[in-house]
Amino acid sequence: MAALPVSEKICSLSKVDLNLLTIFCLIYSVGSISKVADMLDISASAVSQSLRKLREMMGDNLFVRSGNILLPTVFSDELYDNTISIIDKLSTLLPDSVPSRKKRVTLYTESFISPLVVPELTEKLLETNSDISLLHRTEDLNEQKTTELLNMRQADVVFSTFSVENSNIRCQKVCDIDLVLVAAQDNPLYGSTIDEELFRNASLVGYNTKNEKIIYYRSIADKKFRSSERCLLTTSFASILIIIAKTPCLGIIPERAFATYSEMYKLRRVGTPFPLPKFSTYSSYRKESNKLLSTVLDDLLVPTT
Repeated sequence: MAALPVSEKICSLSKVDLNLLTIFCLIYSVGSISKVADMLDISASAVSQSLRKLREMMGDNLFVRSGNILLPTVFSDELYDNTISIIDKLSTLLPDSVPSRKKRVTLYTESFISPLVVPELTEKLLETNSDISLLHRTEDLNEQKTTELLNMRQADVVFSTFSVENSNIRCQKVCDIDLVLVAAQDNPLYGSTIDEELFRNASLVGYNTKNEKIIYYRSIADKKFRSSERCLLTTSFASILIIIAKTPCLGIIPERAFATYSEMYKLRRVGTPFPLPKFSTYSSYRKESNKLLSTVLDDLLVPTT
């Protein structure tokens, strides 16, 4: 079949209302008609009417409702991928329009995972000379929260200890996390190992978290091996390292973090009278995410231990 002449292609575009495609892209990005109405300062019914017209034009429902969220159909994913780049280019034609130099990627992690993935992810993005900049936030996460952050477009990628199963989200294991008990190198209270009696009365620092897995394993250890509360719970990984280094306190941290920071903070490993739990780290992101970002995330995968 012969291709249409350029003039006929341009004439055929007159049938497409660019405003409908713009509103479609906004709905796709935020997953809410009311939010788009607020962004454009128009009524929600006007947004709904535009969506209805585009649905009729495309012959597809485009979105399905899940609670308060509009989730895109497969056709909608393809339409967005083919449309957003065109709208981005058209937006640069506006007066005083300055294209953004970098695409901002919003990254969420659980606090204790941050030192394991954020520095390495940043390093790999710099190595690729990419046009991506990172905005990093920490959050207490579970499968439901991770899915909500990604589907509501509040996050581009999430690192957590939870595997996510969702048709719109790609989730893959990054690595396993082994934990170690550590003390300051000059801590006089403990040798290379610690027995149950010493551990029962030791001053411990730990993570202030709502992570169900950590809470579960902590409750088991506390019930069997602890006689007092931890002296400090904090969401700051740096605070944990500094307090262990400067006080007689002990702390349990990821082994990979210990390998990275033990020399800097003058820490040493202490053997435990019981095995410490192991966690896995997962990266989750929407399937339509930036291809370069997807490649970088794939590069973060390391062999499991």
